[in-house]
Amino acid sequence: MAFRATAYSKYEGPRLRRPAWVPLMSATLRRGWRSVWVKRITVLSVMTAFGMMVFFYILNKMIPEWRGMTERVGEAISEDGGAFRVDARLYLGFLYVFVFPVLMPLSVLFGSELVASDLKTNALESYFSRPITPLGYIFGRTAAYAGFLLAATLLPLLLVWFSDVSTAPSSHLDVVGHVPFGLARALILVALSLSLLVQAAATVTRSAAGANIFLVVFFIFFGVLGQSLYHSTQNANFLAISFLGNVDAICTASLGVPQTVRGDQMAPAGLAFAVMIGIGVISFLILWRQLRRRVLVG
Repeated sequence: MAFRATAYSKYEGPRLRRPAWVPLMSATLRRGWRSVWVKRITVLSVMTAFGMMVFFYILNKMIPEWRGMTERVGEAISEDGGAFRVDARLYLGFLYVFVFPVLMPLSVLFGSELVASDLKTNALESYFSRPITPLGYIFGRTAAYAGFLLAATLLPLLLVWFSDVSTAPSSHLDVVGHVPFGLARALILVALSLSLLVQAAATVTRSAAGANIFLVVFFIFFGVLGQSLYHSTQNANFLAISFLGNVDAICTASLGVPQTVRGDQMAPAGLAFAVMIGIGVISFLILWRQLRRRVLVG
C-alpha cells in the first residue's frame, strides 16, 4: 500500500539562486560567534586596534614630527646607522599584538569544531543529501574559518594603518602605502592554510580534542624543533619547520622589509611561502579525499 501524505503541497515559491555553500558559511559564522571566548578574542583584538587608532591620532596631531625624532634617536643608539626606520617594519611589530597571540587560540576554540562536530552528529549525511558537494562544503567552512581569523588579525591591522596614514603628513603615505596589500597577501595565505590544516586534522583524528592536541604540537613542538636544528647546523632552511616563523618571514617579505634589518634569523622567504602553500594544498587534498570517500560518517 502506497504512503500518501495528504497534508503535503508542493512548494511553488521563488527559489534562491545563491550557491549551496553560502548558507553553510553563514551557519558556521553564527556557530563560531556563539563561542564566548571566540567573541572575546575577536572583540579584544578590534578594541585594541581602536585604542591604537586614538593613540596615533593624538600623537600625529600633537607631535607631527615624532617619526623623524624617533629615527634620529634610533640611529644614534643603533650600531647600524640608517637601519632604524619608522616605516613598514613598524607593522611587523604589530604582529606580536594582533597575529601571533590570536592564531592558535582561535584555531583551538573554533576551527577544530567545524568538521569534528559534523562527524560526531553525523551531520555530513544531511549535508550531502542536499545539492552541496564536498568541494562546496570545504569552501563554505574554510571561508567562515578564515573570515574569523582575518577579522581578528588583518582587520585590526588595517584599522591601525588607516588611522596612521589619515592623520600623518601626506609624505608618510608614500612610505607605508603598500602595507595593506602586503599584509592582506600574507595573512590571507596564512588564514587559508591554517583553516585547511585544522579541518584536515579533524578528519584524521575524528574529534575536536585530537585536532586541538595536534594543533598545539604543530605550533609549539615544530617551532622549538626548527630553532634547535637551526642553532645546531646554522642552516636557516630548518626555520621553515616553524609555522609562526613562516608567518614572520612571509609578512616581512610581503611588506618589503629586508630580513637583514631584523634582529633574528628567519627562514628564506621563498621557502616560507612554499611551505605555507604546501601545507594548504596537502591539507585540502586530505580533507577532500576523506569527504569524497564518505568514510567519515559513522
